[in-house]
Amino acid sequence: MGSNEGDENGGCNKSRWLTKPSWWCVLLMSLLVSIAGGLVLGWWLHKYHPSNTQLWMVPFGFLLFLTPLIICLAVVFPDLCVATARIDQEQPSTTQDHSLSQPNR
Repeated sequence: MGSNEGDENGGCNKSRWLTKPSWWCVLLMSLLVSIAGGLVLGWWLHKYHPSNTQLWMVPFGFLLFLTPLIICLAVVFPDLCVATARIDQEQPSTTQDHSLSQPNR
């Protein structure tokens, strides 16, 4: 079998696929999509809500408005969990077992 080159922990070294300028571009584009969804919802509320026509604009607006938020949470939240797990593993345990040193009264 082939050997995997990796770091000292045995895992493969992953590089980030987004550079700093492209990360800002993705953030800007998702913000623009979310604003477009809010504008669609606002336009429907202003123009068509009293007559309850053009109802297709409501789910379309919510789709545009909420999709960037859901994607952002799906991308950022796992990274936060991994970072928290790494911090927990690096810190030594400060709790001591006193059950053997002190008798029960």
